[in-house]
Amino acid sequence: MSGNNNGKNKNDLTPREQKTTAAFKMLSGQNDTLKKSLKKTQDELEKMRAEKFQHEKRNAVLENKQKTLIWIEIFKFLSSAGVGFAINYYFIGNVSYALVVGIPSLLLFIVVEFLSNK
Repeated sequence: MSGNNNGKNKNDLTPREQKTTAAFKMLSGQNDTLKKSLKKTQDELEKMRAEKFQHEKRNAVLENKQKTLIWIEIFKFLSSAGVGFAINYYFIGNVSYALVVGIPSLLLFIVVEFLSNK
């Protein structure tokens, strides 16, 4: 400990020094400074916790939405493929197959679009 006499820290006081008013004021001032610093740190930590909670909540919502979007895209693909097959059957001349495949595919597409716009 360079600069200190007898290995004594600059904030260490002897019992005689601790009894003086100046020492009490110095220690009281240091105590107040530490309390303010602790309060500031606690306030910053609380703010960071609140922000983290908001980010985690948003992340959970987005993950859930992403799972839903994957299913919506799968059903859109299936319904568009069904409409494509229905059109193909129609031009081949199998109107009954075209209606059997096309109507459910169109209904599926309408339901998926309705649900995805909610």
